[in-house]
Amino acid sequence: MGGMPPGMGDLMAQMMGGGMGGMGGGMAPPGMGRQRPAAEQPDVIPNGVTAVVRGLTGAAQHNGKSGRVSGFDVGSRRYTVMLEDGEALSIKGDNLLQALSCEVTGMQSKPELNRQRGVVRDFDAAKGRYVLALGAQAVSLKPENLILPKGARAKVVGLVSQPQWNGKVGKVLEFDREKRRYVVQMTADQQLSLKLECLLL
Repeated sequence: MGGMPPGMGDLMAQMMGGGMGGMGGGMAPPGMGRQRPAAEQPDVIPNGVTAVVRGLTGAAQHNGKSGRVSGFDVGSRRYTVMLEDGEALSIKGDNLLQALSCEVTGMQSKPELNRQRGVVRDFDAAKGRYVLALGAQAVSLKPENLILPKGARAKVVGLVSQPQWNGKVGKVLEFDREKRRYVVQMTADQQLSLKLECLLL
């Protein structure tokens, strides 16, 4: 080090510190800077969540396939989803159904199903029912018969008292079993208390 040319120590210090960090940032894939913070917003599905593709018209061959959310572009409001077959799709949130583990509740006709957990596989918009995989069987359930887990992102529907929230997505913070209502984070400083039927994946 004693024979190092003048100024070389400062140059190496820059490269080991902020200089190399700047180079790394420049080499990151386009859009990565926008994706990381957005994934923590209450209206954005986090990276790593398994989801089922649905409702595509231009690429209908992908409907029904499963994949994992790997990014979100704030500008286009589109998710990057890595399918199980290795293909990457850029699609809107309305074309994703989170394959979450949910709890059955409030079943009068089949009370033996209550408290059981299954994975959401589909949603029939015409009937307004989820298809839940419970072991080897598939059960068709209304939204009021399904408790979404903490962290789920879901769309507010059917609010009469505060209709401005209808169509907006929030994050489930908890479910109050006594009141049978969700606590849902909509913005940094706004939470809603919602009935089961007022949230849709």
